[in-house]
Amino acid sequence: MKPFVAAFGAVCVIAAAVHAQQQPPLNAAVRYWTAFALLQDSQANESATALLVRVAEGSAPWDEAQLGPFLDANAEAIEIMQRASALRSCDWGTEYELGANAPIPHLARARVLGRLSVASGMRLAARGQTSEAVERWLAAIRFSQHLAQGGTLISLLSAQSILVPTLRALANESSRLSANSRASVAAVVRMLPETAFDWPDAMRREENALATNVR
Repeated sequence: MKPFVAAFGAVCVIAAAVHAQQQPPLNAAVRYWTAFALLQDSQANESATALLVRVAEGSAPWDEAQLGPFLDANAEAIEIMQRASALRSCDWGTEYELGANAPIPHLARARVLGRLSVASGMRLAARGQTSEAVERWLAAIRFSQHLAQGGTLISLLSAQSILVPTLRALANESSRLSANSRASVAAVVRMLPETAFDWPDAMRREENALATNVR
């Protein structure tokens, strides 16, 4: 009886391993869309929205009174984005065969979420939670890479609008980073392409889209 039980257990383990290998990788884009759906950007007035942009760009200091409630309202969306950024695969499902008419509704929401993530890191840094701030910014870097993945120039420019202020925020905090945080930053930055994104691939997609429209 015992040999049978052992053999049956081995078969179950092998079957589970095969099943796991057959499963498609989790798509980060699906989780990002969940985060987009939870965005509460309408909660901020025009002046707060403009301030958020300046804070994210690094041209204004963090303002808890004006922006704190805005970030609190979007905490769940930011956290989902941070978790999704850890996934390897991201496919936005853009219909590039439609050429310039391909819908890209995710880009506008992504830019908002990216600004929120950068500002959220600044808030954490202002509270002295530097390690948490670094994790938030590293998630924003990974998010920018996912946003650009398989996209045309507009996708890469949107991703760049997230990546550049994130790197600037990290540079401003560099003197206060722990050894572990420095190592984490170095590991993520090393994974970036030399030019931050794959611009030649984006150009090819752009040219293909234009050619599709001409036909």
